[in-house]
Amino acid sequence: MIFVDTGALYALIDRNDINHSDAKKFYKGVVGKEALSTSLPILTEAWLLIEARLGKYFANKLWKSASEGIFEILELERDDLSTALEIENKYQKTGFGFVDSTCFALCEKYKIRRVFTYDRKHFGIYKPSFSESLELLPPR
Repeated sequence: MIFVDTGALYALIDRNDINHSDAKKFYKGVVGKEALSTSLPILTEAWLLIEARLGKYFANKLWKSASEGIFEILELERDDLSTALEIENKYQKTGFGFVDSTCFALCEKYKIRRVFTYDRKHFGIYKPSFSESLELLPPR
């Protein structure tokens, strides 16, 4: 399973994004072959970012894709929020915040090691309990 982060979703939608062609190529290479997952906080953050920069039409394209099931939406439960807060407190100097910390909590819960992201800083810092590091995709 590959967890999809906000920046990857944004890069897929915005043709002018520096990572657009790379993201599109990677996505086309894994869609239908690999299970893709994300979370509601990621969808919310991506929708707001796309809406602010590109407009509602493009933000709603993401919404439509999500509603059609292009990726599994992993639900956050109360225990996951507690785990996320523990992660936030452990890495408090990094500035992860709510969205990244909940991503990491879901990676812990589902033992997800591979992440489709362009946030190399935060996802590169986090050290999951079940692996030395997260595998950041696409590879650089």
